[in-house]
Amino acid sequence: MRVLFSLKMIGLHVFTILLVVIMVSLGFWQLRRHDERVTFNDAVRARSLTAPLSPTALLALDSDVANLEWFTLQASGQYLPDEDLLLVNVSQDGQAGVDPVSALQLDDGQILLVNRGFIPLSQAVPAAPSGPVTVVGRVRTTDVRQRGELSDAREGDLREIQRIDLARLQAQLPGEVLPVYIDLLASNPPEAEVLSRIAAPELTLGPHLAYTVQWIVFSLCAVAAWGFIVRRVLAPVRRAAPQAPTA
Repeated sequence: MRVLFSLKMIGLHVFTILLVVIMVSLGFWQLRRHDERVTFNDAVRARSLTAPLSPTALLALDSDVANLEWFTLQASGQYLPDEDLLLVNVSQDGQAGVDPVSALQLDDGQILLVNRGFIPLSQAVPAAPSGPVTVVGRVRTTDVRQRGELSDAREGDLREIQRIDLARLQAQLPGEVLPVYIDLLASNPPEAEVLSRIAAPELTLGPHLAYTVQWIVFSLCAVAAWGFIVRRVLAPVRRAAPQAPTA
């Protein structure tokens, strides 16, 4: 017991316990990430199968706009001239390009921002259809800047944007901006063929479950290594211990 509770061995015990706690915690964190991904995939699939909703019907579903994302919305109106934006620094299918974003003024005067598609940098950006337009698209919520990403200017009118920040763009648009925007799926009249539809979200499970197993295996290896070291330390003590006399 004196050997097991020497200063060096106590350090080994504490280190092993901390290591196992950290690795098991990381395993459960990856398991939660897996569960979140399953929930996200199920929500996207279920919402995408619903019939297109009007803006009024969509906003009546939930007061939290975060719960409205990935539904399908249908709206009619006219694109405002001179209010087109370019979402820059985007890529799709391995190509760098931009997304033209246009302001669709609905019949009630509200404005719906429409991400009309993706176009490579080598192509000229086509104008939005003129006259009455009916659009159908995937509902998205305002984009939030992540750490390390570029920022848009806080003041003045923007023509090139790093993200679709609805609150920021409200100041330069002549009407109330809806609290959601859409990635365009269909338009009548149709958009120019040079525009590609915005890629749908990937509904994969990712590596989280594999990482969960990995961290659990690592923690078991740490316990096994601790047991191996303890056994080696105790081996000389056991050999040196006096043997009980045999009858």
